[in-house]
Amino acid sequence: MRNSGLLFDAHWMVIMTETLKPSLIVIDDDPAMANIIGHAAVAMGIDVRIAISAREFMDLYQDSEPSAIVMDIVVPDMDGIEMLEWLADRNCHAAVILMSGHGKYYTRTAAHLAAIKGTEILGTLTKPFELEDLEALLRQIVGAGKA
Repeated sequence: MRNSGLLFDAHWMVIMTETLKPSLIVIDDDPAMANIIGHAAVAMGIDVRIAISAREFMDLYQDSEPSAIVMDIVVPDMDGIEMLEWLADRNCHAAVILMSGHGKYYTRTAAHLAAIKGTEILGTLTKPFELEDLEALLRQIVGAGKA
């Protein structure tokens, strides 16, 4: 009887360990950029899923409810503001990193609107960005134990 309790406890520890690993969804319609971000996150011990459309992102989000999201706010099938509103409507608790190749004003405006809706914005990146800037934001996800 006692052994089965130990096995159950050991099994529970494995489940808890796997659950505590931070997870990330990257949404960018540029697969090369999404892969760069994904590789950087995986190297830091973060589980990564990549979406190249808003629809794919929504499906992944509903299936996994990630710790964090790296989001290009300009994708063909949905505006970034609409995606942020969609997340707010679902009481998203993920830390969000916004990025855009259209300048800092756009990402700052989106971050401000998201904050008003209650979505946590971890930071913004303007493309092209330095890998070190992305890694600094990803370290905050890992360091905060966002799980």
